[in-house]
Amino acid sequence: MTFPGLDRIEALARNLDGWQRELAGKMAELEDSSAEGVSDSGLVRVTASADGTIVSTDVNARAMRFDSYTLAEEFTAAAKRAQEAAAARVRELVGEVMADAPGASQPHPDRY
Repeated sequence: MTFPGLDRIEALARNLDGWQRELAGKMAELEDSSAEGVSDSGLVRVTASADGTIVSTDVNARAMRFDSYTLAEEFTAAAKRAQEAAAARVRELVGEVMADAPGASQPHPDRY
């Protein structure tokens, strides 16, 4: 007796080990990745890790001429851009992994 979909399950099982290795590689890449955001003036730079944590800042000496409100806006804009860029990188890497996931490109047998 044969079971419908058994070939598909066997193919998924064969591909799972390779996919897990690829996933581990992408996770390591993600952990090592960071993204930079720059303020409108270009005088404040902020770097964020993949999880959005701010890991470094760089303030050009000319930025010290700003009043405190403007300087705060510069930091906020740079930090937001760094975090958005980090999130975009995460989405990109996750998309790559999911596109290569076993069975991702194959339609479900019950769907048309």
